[in-house]
Amino acid sequence: MGMSEPASITMRRCLAALALFVAAASGVSAADRPHIVYVLADDLGARDAGFRGGAVKTPTLDRLAAGGAVLNAFYVQPHSSQTRAALMTGRYPMRYGLQTLSITRASGWGLSTDERTIAQALKDRGYRTAFVGEWLLGHAKPAFWPTRRGFDAFYGSLAGTEASLLRKGGKVDWRRGEKAANDAGYVTELLGREASDVIRRHDASTPLFLVVAFNAPARYADVPKSALDAYHDIADDTRRSYAAAVTTMDTAIGGIVAALEQRKMLDDTLVVFHSDNGGAIPTRFATGDGDVRSPAADNGSFREGKGSLYEGGVRVAALAHWPGRIPPKTVVTDVLHVTDLTATLLRLAGAQPDAARRPDGVDVWPVLAERQRTSRTELLLNVEDFHGAIRVGEWKLVVHAALPARIELFDIANDPQEAENQAAAYPDRVRELLGRLDAHAYDMAPSQYLDALATTVSPALWRTNPAKRF
Repeated sequence: MGMSEPASITMRRCLAALALFVAAASGVSAADRPHIVYVLADDLGARDAGFRGGAVKTPTLDRLAAGGAVLNAFYVQPHSSQTRAALMTGRYPMRYGLQTLSITRASGWGLSTDERTIAQALKDRGYRTAFVGEWLLGHAKPAFWPTRRGFDAFYGSLAGTEASLLRKGGKVDWRRGEKAANDAGYVTELLGREASDVIRRHDASTPLFLVVAFNAPARYADVPKSALDAYHDIADDTRRSYAAAVTTMDTAIGGIVAALEQRKMLDDTLVVFHSDNGGAIPTRFATGDGDVRSPAADNGSFREGKGSLYEGGVRVAALAHWPGRIPPKTVVTDVLHVTDLTATLLRLAGAQPDAARRPDGVDVWPVLAERQRTSRTELLLNVEDFHGAIRVGEWKLVVHAALPARIELFDIANDPQEAENQAAAYPDRVRELLGRLDAHAYDMAPSQYLDALATTVSPALWRTNPAKRF
């Protein structure tokens, strides 16, 4: 028996009312859901971009910063895979074993498939999703790949290409979707062109979540000659190539913004930009791998760089831009973390965090759009077997458990250079922050990096007597 017309109308009204209720409960209407373009630089120095006072030419980033919010105390993780994992999950990497270094080309592990990604959550809310660039969250098994983690489209490198320039016929980790792609060209330009094409092909009536993860300026070889010529006044070859790589990335971001403007999508798009960790400077990492011998990045007055728990490793250049929603020339001085952006994007999309897993980020939209203060009072910078750091208010505790062991306490508000260790002067504060750091350490999942390393050392010793691991 067919449904009568009045009954059909009643059903449609009920469905419409239900949709409105769901939208109201999330705090965002369907019409308010933004397109999201999330751009990551690789190893950008905290002071290199023009909007951070640097000497490198970044006109696109400067324009976005002036028209939106500059995040002056924005923190990420000390390594690339860790920051990507924190963004994808909204949770600290130590909760799922990614707290040690990065996933390397030889790694057999990846972001736990038990973790729901932001791409999966946004896709469930009707977003079209795409990832362009360096994935770095697992490549050994298809279950780790972005196309299995919520992204409709993927173009780039799963494990991180070692090359800045792709040549036809070369054997490199480069894919379109799940198939190898034999493309040629300067990687930054290839990624910028693909991201722009994703936008041009996109149906603007459907919300878009696009992540663009450049390998610049970490890979600064083979920069186009025209970009190098713009820095002919820099005598040092490494610094000149690095600066040219940053500007070439900025040009690629300019193409992405132009595509948004051409499609009349920019006013409906939240653009986020930041580095995945601090700039790489001469540093000896704990395992001796990934050392940087020639200085290139400029982290300003911040101490150390990539791989470090000091400010130079985890406090990065960042901005957020959404015309009409984020007031121009906004400067956010509150402490924010990459997981906060995950929580914020989920709220803006009307999506919910994974109910089965505790989120570590907080919604900071009122901070960005209304210049309110963040509710965050504590920020875990990282914790693993050998060291950890936590910031509570203006105070930061850094613990080095590996010999020679030491504890450092810094008043970041007055000493962002971390030049004066005040642990001896404030023992009560050290005890308080150490207790909070220990609480996180007790929640820590085993490090996948160290567990894999153990299989090549002495598995029996590693698992039965942790005190004698090294």
